[in-house]
Amino acid sequence: MLGGCLARVVTVSPGPLIRVEGQPVSIRCDVNEYSGPREQDFEWMMSRDGSGTRIKIISTFDASYSHPSLSKRVASGDISVVRLADNEVELKIAEVKPLDAGFYWCQTPSTDSVISGNYEAQVQLTVIPNTLSVTPQTPPQEIPEGSDLTLSCNVTRVLTHPTYLSVTWLLKNGATSEEILTFGPQGDVFTGTKFARRYADGGIRLVPGKNGLFELVISRVMTSDGGTYECNGTEWTHENGGKWIKIVENAKEMGTVRVIPAGQSLSVKAAPSSSPSSTSQVLSPGDTLTLLCSVTADNLQALALEVTWLAGDRDIVTMERSGVVISNTSVGGTQGKRGDASLERMGAGEYRLGVRGVSSEDGGEYTCRVRAFIDKGGKSAGGGGRWHMAAEKKSSPVSIKVAQISE
Repeated sequence: MLGGCLARVVTVSPGPLIRVEGQPVSIRCDVNEYSGPREQDFEWMMSRDGSGTRIKIISTFDASYSHPSLSKRVASGDISVVRLADNEVELKIAEVKPLDAGFYWCQTPSTDSVISGNYEAQVQLTVIPNTLSVTPQTPPQEIPEGSDLTLSCNVTRVLTHPTYLSVTWLLKNGATSEEILTFGPQGDVFTGTKFARRYADGGIRLVPGKNGLFELVISRVMTSDGGTYECNGTEWTHENGGKWIKIVENAKEMGTVRVIPAGQSLSVKAAPSSSPSSTSQVLSPGDTLTLLCSVTADNLQALALEVTWLAGDRDIVTMERSGVVISNTSVGGTQGKRGDASLERMGAGEYRLGVRGVSSEDGGEYTCRVRAFIDKGGKSAGGGGRWHMAAEKKSSPVSIKVAQISE
């Protein structure tokens, strides 16, 4: 016995409940402040208009309780009752039908010594058709590293009752699936753990459109962004209990995207400016050496280049990705006259090395080394931008000979 002279209180899930045809439904019911056995029994009934005859659905203690029109669904498990605790149960409908719409009563047979309180509670269930539509646009199959990728998805539903939408983009690689971003159901944005910083830095941005079109732009993609993209549309209801309830979702694969590494298309060529097809040049002492470094890539405009000329294995002049030129004061060896090196950008992917007043010390092999960076956006701990080195390549060497002056 739990005590006497208590006012029994039966409560059900706060409503009205809005659910989608074909989806599962759960309605909880509990009883408190009762006397008698600790384990209580429950009976469920429904009426389609709230005022007509109640139809018996299911009971925790009477196997023959169900109305003949529902007995097959109870027998098949489509309708069931699950005990959650001594004083709490859950009515479950596996696939709700339009004819299930109506008013539901949860009733508890009295075990009290004194009749006091309420012995049943009611909630309304509304069943709406499944009109949720998710239509993604197929992204490109291949995209160069450093490019922007736009993921477009159209998510709509026919609004007959107050429901809300959310859209989620996911990236799948093998067996793992990572959430990129979710928008909604009330205009809020949630990001997956791996993508939170890029979103905060502006490297991932949401572009809500009209008529249900949502676009997610991933800027400056990296090779790790390759995989299969999925768009998930979800319809929600906000119930009186203050909770968001997911009532139906629809997931569609958008397509598989391969990010082509920058290094795969990056090409670096060095040659004398006077003879672009040559790999060697002969100069006289005092001449000016002029070499061109030509850089090509599928997505050159998205890459920040650091270009360095080397004489043998020694750096002689570097143009940083910011455009600042850092030059060693000498090109040749430690003996004799040494030329002064300069480096300038002539155009997209074209860098010219100049060495004035060459001497025999300046002869040897010259190589152009290029490091390609992608801006990851935002700020690093040191206050600058965050950069990802995508590739490094060297040209074939150019052989320079400075002829000796005959005496």
